[in-house]
Amino acid sequence: MRLAQSVPWMCFVGLLTAASPSEAQPRGGASPRGAGQQGAAGQTAIQAPRAPSEAMSDKARKLYMEGVTASEKGRWADAYASFVAAWALQKHYTIAGGIGTCELMLQRYPDAAKHLAIYVREIEKDTTATPEERAAALKTYAQARAKVGAVKLRVNVEDAEVRVGQEVVGTVPLEDPVFLEPGAHTISVRRQGYEPASVAVELKAGEEIERSVELKSARASEPAAGATGERPATAWHGGLGKGGEPPPNKTLLIAGGAVAGVGVIAGTVFTVLALGKGDAAEDLRGQVDNDPDLNGYCASTKHPTLCAELSDTVDVQYAFINAAIYSFIVGAAGAGTVIYALVDRPAPPASRMQIVPRVGAGSAGLSLTGRF
Repeated sequence: MRLAQSVPWMCFVGLLTAASPSEAQPRGGASPRGAGQQGAAGQTAIQAPRAPSEAMSDKARKLYMEGVTASEKGRWADAYASFVAAWALQKHYTIAGGIGTCELMLQRYPDAAKHLAIYVREIEKDTTATPEERAAALKTYAQARAKVGAVKLRVNVEDAEVRVGQEVVGTVPLEDPVFLEPGAHTISVRRQGYEPASVAVELKAGEEIERSVELKSARASEPAAGATGERPATAWHGGLGKGGEPPPNKTLLIAGGAVAGVGVIAGTVFTVLALGKGDAAEDLRGQVDNDPDLNGYCASTKHPTLCAELSDTVDVQYAFINAAIYSFIVGAAGAGTVIYALVDRPAPPASRMQIVPRVGAGSAGLSLTGRF
């Protein structure tokens, strides 16, 4: 079925009042379906996702629509799991908007700002987007942006990897700032053939700063040639064998491919399990709402078994969600290993030799110098 991209879908509305799984249960019989619910900060997030794009695959479109349906019911963890699974299949900006909205509701503000920045940037390029859709996207992005600091990073070398702690946040050039929680952070930059560099930053909520990082070539720190003029041997760094280099490392290729396959399969399985637990949790929430003794409030002493089952189900659901995310990350790492093994490396410098006659007292000969 073809869906016109210009038809608006529905709005994500409401703010999650708490981020922990136990607090995600119904309170006092209140339904999460009410539009315009206010959070502790008194803000209402309004995100107007667009209809699934014709560019999406059938599977990605199905997962995306499941996420929209779950978010309409205030089931932000379920919606997040569906959107992440769709994003793993296809990097479409509409899916990024759904992920960012869920992260905002779940109070994961740096991640929310990152994904909503993608949504805002790409919807501006989409000629079929309406002014109302663009305004809604900007309003939601502004709420996430007010919770975090941002660093516009300038690096003198392209294709350098940017990290905050142990987390890789992107590759230079970065289209968007690096979004971070308020406080002190260290941003490190590295690229093969260059000495790593880092910069320390101190950020406030809503603040945006600029920083520059300069990478220096590692060749400048290579040991000088010995007294005999010998040049240290250079190890092979991969590549397809151009310029007389060795062929690709088959072990690296096989290992990377296996890790990528296992990661994607495991991520898909855990996503399906998380969705199943989400449905089970929704059924239990319905029982809590319909129970005349509980009246939708699990803090009551009535029926503690039902409330415990609901809490355990939600906890397991979150565990599956995290397992799915980490599995997809492992799969991406495996794919990166395969790509690294296949990328061409520069050919070694051409051999240069120089022959000089040497004549001394009682001896004569030739001196051979240069690179081999």
